[in-house]
Amino acid sequence: MSRDNWLSDYDGLVELGDTIMEKINERNRQQRSGSHSSRLSTQIRTMMNQFSKDLNGLKQGLTRASSSYHITDRELERRQDMLSNLNSRQKQLSAAFRQEGTANASRGALFGSSGGPSSSYTAEETAHTRGLSNDDMRMQQQQMVDEQDRGLEALSHVLSRQKQIGLAIGEEVEYQNEIIDDLGDNVDNTNRRLVKETKHVRKVQMKASDTGMFCVIILLLIVIVVVAVVPT
Repeated sequence: MSRDNWLSDYDGLVELGDTIMEKINERNRQQRSGSHSSRLSTQIRTMMNQFSKDLNGLKQGLTRASSSYHITDRELERRQDMLSNLNSRQKQLSAAFRQEGTANASRGALFGSSGGPSSSYTAEETAHTRGLSNDDMRMQQQQMVDEQDRGLEALSHVLSRQKQIGLAIGEEVEYQNEIIDDLGDNVDNTNRRLVKETKHVRKVQMKASDTGMFCVIILLLIVIVVVAVVPT
């Protein structure tokens, strides 16, 4: 999942969460007014299942991106926080959906026991919830939440491992920098010694040149004396 696609999917999931909350509020208004809301509850349940699937998709995509180092550690932390917010949002939606539904069920039981009007309307069920009791659906939702928590924990482990790798790389870089600094100091010392020895060599050459000239002058004087003394 690319960076842009992940963020686009995240924005879409945020919008879906807002839509679900609007549907829950609409259902609650219908329940308070005595209208049938079973069909709307079914729609909300379907949308919440889709929300859970999309959230799992975002977590899996982020896990793949972090494992392949397609995003930075800072971006990974930011997106992990975004997923945590979505996870909290899902729990809020589930709580709001169950809370009003439980209150409505209690009111229905009260009307039925007092001889009040009873509803013969049968709620439409999806393939995921057909044949499940309220306890079964709560267990199913809890399993989804547990799965999401495990996904967040896996992301946390990946982030921790990347931090450890980053620290190890930092230590290695510092060690290599120390080696480079020592090498630079050795090169500077060698250069200073080379300059010093070069100056020494030049001085020796100059002294040798002066000695040679002195010897030549002595020889010339001897030749002059000899020529002057020896009769022609």
